[in-house]
Amino acid sequence: MIERIEQLSYEQFHERNTNEYSSWLTNDINLIEEQGFANFYRAISSATLLLLSAIAIFKFHWLLLAVSLVLSVLMMLIPKLFKQALEGNTARMSKSFEKYTATIDEWFKGFDTLYHYNHTQLLSQKLAGVIIGVKEEKQRLKKTQGMMYTAIRSSSVIAQYAIILVTGLMILAKKLSAGTIFAIGDLTGNFFGNTSFFIDEVTNFISALKISDKIDEALIYDEVTIKANQDYSFTRKITVTDVSYQFPEVTVKIPDMVFEKGKKYAIVGKSGSGKSTFLNILMKNYRDFTGVIQVDNQSLQRIDDDELKYHWAYVSQKATIFDLSLVANLTLEEDVDDDRLTKVMRDMILNEVSFDKQQALGVQGANISGGQAQRVELGRALLHTQDLLIIDEGTSGLDPKTAQLIEETILAEPDLTVIFVTHHLNSSLSHYFERIYSFSK
Repeated sequence: MIERIEQLSYEQFHERNTNEYSSWLTNDINLIEEQGFANFYRAISSATLLLLSAIAIFKFHWLLLAVSLVLSVLMMLIPKLFKQALEGNTARMSKSFEKYTATIDEWFKGFDTLYHYNHTQLLSQKLAGVIIGVKEEKQRLKKTQGMMYTAIRSSSVIAQYAIILVTGLMILAKKLSAGTIFAIGDLTGNFFGNTSFFIDEVTNFISALKISDKIDEALIYDEVTIKANQDYSFTRKITVTDVSYQFPEVTVKIPDMVFEKGKKYAIVGKSGSGKSTFLNILMKNYRDFTGVIQVDNQSLQRIDDDELKYHWAYVSQKATIFDLSLVANLTLEEDVDDDRLTKVMRDMILNEVSFDKQQALGVQGANISGGQAQRVELGRALLHTQDLLIIDEGTSGLDPKTAQLIEETILAEPDLTVIFVTHHLNSSLSHYFERIYSFSK
C-alpha cells in the first residue's frame, strides 16, 4: 500500500486528507487482519476437519456423503442473503474509522488554542460523537455477522437431522447396521459444524477484502501522467506564456514571465492573487493548466518529473520537520558531500543549534524553535537543488535581521536561479533582482 502511495502524483495524493491514509494504514489494516486473514486461516482449519469428516462418512456409505454434500451446497447459499448488508456494514465501519482518525487529529492539534481560550471541554463534546459512531458501526457489523452465523448454524442442525433420517431409512433397508446411527450422528455433527464454520469464515474474509479493494481502487494511478519522456535541460531560460489554472469556482490567470538562468526574480502580490498557484504549476504539482511553460524551448509537461525534482527545489511557507537528526533532516538520509553540507549549515546558521547534530529534532520539530525549523527547510532545499530555488514566503517565520541575512546569502549565490515570492518585498533587497513581477487579483 505504501509503495502505491509513493507512486501518486501531487494532485492525486492531495485528493484525500492525509488522515484517510493514516486510517487505511492503521484501522483498515487491523480490520483486514482481524476480519480477513484471521478468518482465512481458521477457514483452512475448518476445511481440513471437514475433509476428514467427509472421508469417514464415505467409508460408511457413499450415499450419506452425497446427501451431506448436497445439503452443504444449500447451506452455502445462506450468506448471499446477508452479502449486501455485510459488505455495506464493513464499508461504513471503514468510513467511520476515517472520520474518527481525522476528528481526533484535528481537535488534538488544536489543544493549545482550546486551552488558552479555556474551551478544552470541546474535546469531549466533539470526540464523543465520532467514538459513538464507530461503536454503532461495529455493533451493526457484529449484529449482521451474528444473524448470518445463526442462520448457518440453524441450517447445520437441520442438515444433521436430515442425514440421521436418511441413515435411519438405510438401516430399515438393511444397508447399514443399527449401531451406525450413533457414529453417523457424531460424524455429521463434525461435518456440518465445520461446514458452518467454514462458510462463516470465508464470507467474513471476502467482506473484509472489500476494504482492500476500496483502497486499491483509490490508489489507481496513470503512470503516463507521472512520467514524461524528455531529458531535463535548463541552461538559458524559463518562459511562461498565457498560463491559467481552473479551480472549481475561479480561474487564476498567470502573468507572462521570463526567468533567465542564474538570475534572481521576485514575485509580489496579495493573498489570493495566484502566486502559490503559479509555483505549484511550475513544480508540476498542478498539471492540468492551460498555456505554455517552456524550459530551454522544451515543454515543462514533457520533462521527466524525477529530473525536475533533482534540479529544482521548492520551499513553502510551512516547514516540514521529521523526527530525525538535524543532518538527516537536511540530507533526507542521502549521501552528500561533506563540504557542501558544512557550507549549507553555516549559511543557514544551523551550527548554533544547541544540541548534538545527531539528536532527533522531534515529531514535527518539537525540539527546535519555529525559526530553526524554517532554516532547516531552507537548508534542505539548498542542499538538494542544482539550478532553481523557489521560495514561497520561506523566511516569514524568521526575525527580520536573520531573515535578511539568509535572504542575502541565498541571493548572492552566483549560479543559482532564484524565484522569491512574498507579500511585501524588503526594499533593501531590490538590487539583487533582475525583475520584480507583480501579481494582482
